[in-house]
Amino acid sequence: MAKHHLLKIEIKPAENGGHTVTHHMEAKMGRDHKSHSGMGYMPPEEEHHVFGKHEGHHMLAHVANHLGISEKPEMPHEEEESERSDYQDSDTENE
Repeated sequence: MAKHHLLKIEIKPAENGGHTVTHHMEAKMGRDHKSHSGMGYMPPEEEHHVFGKHEGHHMLAHVANHLGISEKPEMPHEEEESERSDYQDSDTENE
């Protein structure tokens, strides 16, 4: 079966006071299971998820998971850390 790649995620207010999240997937070539004729065009897919009024955190975690965004803060590399401290030092000099 062909794997669909995520093109975009759409978030809209839902009638229940929550949000509807739609995943838009890219079309791919793959095995055509309906006609059993071998490889064929697999149309793009959409996945719809509805989150309730009090499920905002769950909805954000769902979206972050699909985008590959970690919920845990990453430790900065030493070079990035030193660049940040240089930047902060220059800010305090201008005050």
